[in-house]
Amino acid sequence: MNLTRKVAATLGSLTLAVSGVFLAAPAAQANAHDCLDYLQSQGYSLNHVRIGACHYAEEGEWSQCYFQLEWNGDVYFLHAERACDLGAA
Repeated sequence: MNLTRKVAATLGSLTLAVSGVFLAAPAAQANAHDCLDYLQSQGYSLNHVRIGACHYAEEGEWSQCYFQLEWNGDVYFLHAERACDLGAA
């Protein structure tokens, strides 16, 4: 293997190793505030049902969040789905 290939292989390996550190970093955690902010951006006012639903999403209860928003909170189903996704991510 000539010198150019050795240098290229070494640099490539180092690049992958360094980038692996960034890939292993934890992702940012979403929470009820992201869910609530999304609902407000879609024109919904916040009430106790919507606030409670977003807290369900944060606790990992996605289906309960969705049910609360769509049926009890009168939120359009696509907005409810996205809000719960944001709260649970």
